Amino acid sequence: MKVVENYQFDFFQNLSEKCVKNIKLLELISKKGIISRTEISKTTGINIVSVSNYINKYIENKLVLEKGFDTSTGGRKPELVELNKNDNFVIGVDIRKDSIRVVLSDIGMNIIGKAHELRPEDKPKEAVGMACGLIDEVIKKAALPPGSIKAVGVGTNSGDYAAIGKEVKNRFGIDTFVGDEPSCAAFGERSMNKKISSESMLYMYSDVGCGVFIDENGGRVSDGESRYLSAWNDMLGVVNLAKYDVARGVGTNIVEIAKGKMENITEETVIEATENKDEVALSIMRSVGMSLGLRIAYLINLFNPKTVIIGGGIEKSGDLVLEPIKKTVKRLSLKDRSGSVVIMPGLLGEESVSLGAASLAAREIFIKV
Repeated sequence: MKVVENYQFDFFQNLSEKCVKNIKLLELISKKGIISRTEISKTTGINIVSVSNYINKYIENKLVLEKGFDTSTGGRKPELVELNKNDNFVIGVDIRKDSIRVVLSDIGMNIIGKAHELRPEDKPKEAVGMACGLIDEVIKKAALPPGSIKAVGVGTNSGDYAAIGKEVKNRFGIDTFVGDEPSCAAFGERSMNKKISSESMLYMYSDVGCGVFIDENGGRVSDGESRYLSAWNDMLGVVNLAKYDVARGVGTNIVEIAKGKMENITEETVIEATENKDEVALSIMRSVGMSLGLRIAYLINLFNPKTVIIGGGIEKSGDLVLEPIKKTVKRLSLKDRSGSVVIMPGLLGEESVSLGAASLAAREIFIKV
């Protein structure tokens, strides 16, 4: 029988109960740092015998280390464990239309090395080759022992997943998995942001309303599964709103910052103009905040998440966008939901996709145990 290699991240649609438990344990151990088997059992609801069986398997595969005993209030002292960060590393890659980012981290998501390069938008076929060059660069600089890099994760919204995964794996001989940018960023926030519990989460990627919903078990719903999470018209985004105002001849500091060139207008350009108290830029950010708030209120009513994360770059505008989002959500979402949901900016910044891809690569290691 011919074996077909799968280069796509499995976002829980096809995972067994065993795999789901593996990932729950990984998330908990990663966020806690050092934790006892007893606490793992109490937190996850998985019985202590099953937890011990999973942990013993991790130890056997050198994914987890024993760290002695915790203090006891009576009876047997709880055994402590932590991730084996010295022998297990992953690589995360973010292939965007204008740039490529690569991070190398241990399975605890501590960055060991990273690289970044701009790429010409008119040469899409060269993107994977450029990514491989950056991967090679961070591997050589880190000088890690052979075999210690266990997996590569790639986040991209362009190209064929299987072709990208195959090319990277053939180049480096490391298991490679590929997924879309918003999902990678969403899972990165879920796994690395300690302010986020393991309950349901809605991640909004960028200013055009592209959403990813992750349930309490870590299963994903994205625009591929639900049209309600699809991005809306780009004309509602920061850049196109700014270009529209500039084209109309509205007086704004955005023109000066962009050096008079329409193609230089970016999200960062508009945010910089708001720092100069430019009224046009301020109005654009408030408008985008209200639009996002409208979209988020609807999604809260539909999915009932416990946390909403604003990411993809728009979070850099801070309260200019967050405040109108929160006010709109409070006004338009169901009262029993708006009062309990927490809305916060993403913490991973420009590395959100690459770190998210790396965290998903670590997850794939545990899925196979």
